[in-house]
Amino acid sequence: MHEPLDLWRAAWVALALWRVEHGEARWVPVHPQDPRPGAFGGRADLHARPPEAPAFLPIYVPPVPPLGIEAHNLRLWRHDARAFVRGLGYGERQLMEAYLGKGKPSTLVSYNPSAGRLQTHAPLDLLDLFVRLARRAEVDTPPPPGVE
Repeated sequence: MHEPLDLWRAAWVALALWRVEHGEARWVPVHPQDPRPGAFGGRADLHARPPEAPAFLPIYVPPVPPLGIEAHNLRLWRHDARAFVRGLGYGERQLMEAYLGKGKPSTLVSYNPSAGRLQTHAPLDLLDLFVRLARRAEVDTPPPPGVE
């Protein structure tokens, strides 16, 4: 079984992706400080699709003090998420699409205070899928005070 932190992060990654799928959240594009004009060299191909700017999905993970989980933010990069989905098998991809296509988000994991542990509300294969995806997200550390 997975560690509580992995399960907790997976639940919030799944919710964030559901929100993107339903238009409630968006990938945050990252633009370079000094874009290089003509980085592709040669003449422009008017029929080519312009490259997508790198983008990330900010994900807030709330605290669960009894389990020692502190509040933190994750960054899931769009290219990592797409690479993950491309690497899925047919059944796994269908499982993910079924979850993301639901009209209402379903909770994968919740904290049960009377039991003092996380309680799962989803099939183990779906949990495993989102745990693996959540492990691709990086912890977003805020800059030190005074630095922009």
